[in-house]
This record gives sequence, structure tokens and C-alpha cells, in this order.
Amino acid sequence: MKILIPSDGSVNSIEAIRFVGERSKFMGAKPEVEIVNVQSAIPNSVVTRFGLEAVRTVYEAEGNAQLEASVRTAEAAGLKPETGVLFGDCGPAIAREAETAKVDLIAMGSRGLSPVKSFFLGSVSRGVLEHANAPVLLVREKGLPERENLRIALATDGSDYGDAAAAFIVSNPEFFGPHPEVFVLSVAPSILTSAKNEIDAVAPEASKKYFDKEKAKIWNEAVNPVLETLREAGLTAEAVRLDGDPGDEIARWATANADIVVMGSHGYGRIKAAVLGSTAARVGTQTELPILVIRSEQTNVL
Repeated sequence: MKILIPSDGSVNSIEAIRFVGERSKFMGAKPEVEIVNVQSAIPNSVVTRFGLEAVRTVYEAEGNAQLEASVRTAEAAGLKPETGVLFGDCGPAIAREAETAKVDLIAMGSRGLSPVKSFFLGSVSRGVLEHANAPVLLVREKGLPERENLRIALATDGSDYGDAAAAFIVSNPEFFGPHPEVFVLSVAPSILTSAKNEIDAVAPEASKKYFDKEKAKIWNEAVNPVLETLREAGLTAEAVRLDGDPGDEIARWATANADIVVMGSHGYGRIKAAVLGSTAARVGTQTELPILVIRSEQTNVL
């Protein structure tokens, strides 16, 4: 497994390295880890005055100095990282490196809880999520328990992202443990609840039966393909039905029962919940669990 870890030497980025180091203890084959630091694009005026090679040497020296603490942390965790210094805007630069190196995962630190939607993401993690195709693991300060087999809360809304999340877990079992528990979470569609309330006054009993049946049908269509993928791979998988606000309910359930949340990004299914739009942002502001964001193959790398 190849993992890219952007680092600026901050507490958050060091936590991401520790996270990967903790998981590597339970992996049969150690992951290939590359830790990168991103330096700002070199202004043309500076290049013209001092020459590209001279300026690049100075910038690389600064980047390598910022990587020293990260390398020490990685080595203490039993990892043997490669390092690199990138140039340009952080999000696109990290996305390009992930594409070039063909990494399986980008792991990076994220901020703590915040009442402001999306504010748990710093500008760098937002930029990476915008530009990268690879799955992005947002590591929180809480980190992970030292448990070989993780309890995974996989949130699906019936879009392709639920299938993609299941496929990632199946393809990288060593990261989650040989026998992880996967809980497939899906929130019953609130749009049907609203419609039911509008016609209850006319035929309340018929209304309840019809809409309960429709909600169950849509919920099953969201979770069953994901369950099938996981179970065919021999994984323990259980469906969990939630009701209410998707972000609130996923965060509440996962905090009490899981070690990590796996979600799609901007996936719209028959259940109209945007994941990493409002739903994932809501989850991020209400739980300290690490969040693995599965990206779309159609994302443009800039």
C-alpha cells in the first residue's frame, strides 16, 4: 500500500504520521510512505534575480528542514519514509504528486471540532479534497485506539460512492485489520417524511403504510449493494438504519460505535444527502473520529 502524507511540521500533520505508523504495526507488509512538504511557488522576479537553481536550492533546503520532525516521527513509528519537496499551491501540488506516484491513500491532519460547517478542514485539506482523485484520510487529534481490527462506519446514500468505499476497504484489508467490522449506515429519506405529513390528514393509515414501504425500499437499495460487496469478500458487515438529519445521525452513531468513518465526496443518490457537502461537513464538526473520504474518478487533477 502506498501512502502520501503532506506535512508542514504542525501538530496535525504529525498526528497523521503517527496514525499511519500505528496502523502499520498490524500490517503484514509495511506501507510505502512518502512525506512531502509544499513550498510556495517561486516568484519570477526572484528567479530572474538569483537564478532558478540557486533559488530552488534554498527553497528545497527550507522544505527539508520542515520535514525533519516528520521523518523522526515516522522512523520512531517503524516507517521508512521517502521525502520530497513540492512547489506551488498546496492542493494541486499534492494532487499531482499523488497522481504521479500512484498512491492508494493520502493521509493528512485535520482541525478539531468547530461549530462552523467545513471549518474543521484547513485550507490545505480543502484544496486536496478539491483536486485529488485518491482517497483522503483526514486524521483528527483523537487518533485511533490500538486495535488490530477496526470498527468502520461506512455511510452511503445510494450513490456510487458507497460502492467505491466498500471496494477500497476490500482492496486494502491490511489497513483496517484482517477481520474489521463494517457497519453500513444509511439515513431513511426525509423527503418522503415531508410528503407523508402533507397527506396524513386525508388518509393517515394508508399514508403511513405506503411511505414506510417506500422508505424501506429506498434504504435497502442504498445499503444492499454495499453489503453484498463486503460480504462477498468475507468481511463482517451489518446494515444500520438511521432517521433524522444525516450529518447529525451519522456522527452520533459513529462516535458511539466506530473507530473510523468512511464517506463519499459530493455523492448524490436517491437519498438526497451530499457527502462532503453539507453531510460530511456536519459529521466533521460533530465527531473527532478520523474520516476517510472516497473521491470521484472524475475529479480533475490540476
